[in-house]
Amino acid sequence: MKSSNKGKDFCVFALPGLFCFLAVVMVPFIYGIYLTLTDWNGVSSVKNFVGLSNFAAVMRDAQFWKSLLLTFKYVIAVVVLVNVIAFLLAYILTRGIKGQNFFRAGFFTPNLIGGIILGYIWQQMINAVLLKYETTLVANPTYGFWGLIILMNWQMIGYMMIIYIAGLQNVPVDLVEAARIDG
Repeated sequence: MKSSNKGKDFCVFALPGLFCFLAVVMVPFIYGIYLTLTDWNGVSSVKNFVGLSNFAAVMRDAQFWKSLLLTFKYVIAVVVLVNVIAFLLAYILTRGIKGQNFFRAGFFTPNLIGGIILGYIWQQMINAVLLKYETTLVANPTYGFWGLIILMNWQMIGYMMIIYIAGLQNVPVDLVEAARIDG
């Protein structure tokens, strides 16, 4: 490539991507940071600069800490369960069982369904079960928490299973044989 074309090539190939990144990611990110430093309520046109007082107020709010703890519980439960179950399924489905491709496709299918549709489906199913016990997701938040964990596991296990299958299938046969010999 000639050195005189480097600037032209940069403009043709990199500038459109750079522009999109700036317009879609960086500008909204910086604007969001600016909004956290104001007292804007999300509706009015008045945005008074208040500095870090919003952050100080959040740190004193007990509901914030309760929500943060609940979020950590959710993340830990979903990450651990998705990875453990997906690995076990991948291990089982790489052992050459009959119909393994059917099971792989079946476990991956929930990942293809949109999140909003899954939310509505699971909300209806869980509420139908809870109505037999005279409660709903809205009446008891604990059910909503566990419902979200079940939903995310159901949706993401197949995706992670495919990744683990790809990894397990790429382990060299001689390495597996050596491991068997070594015990």
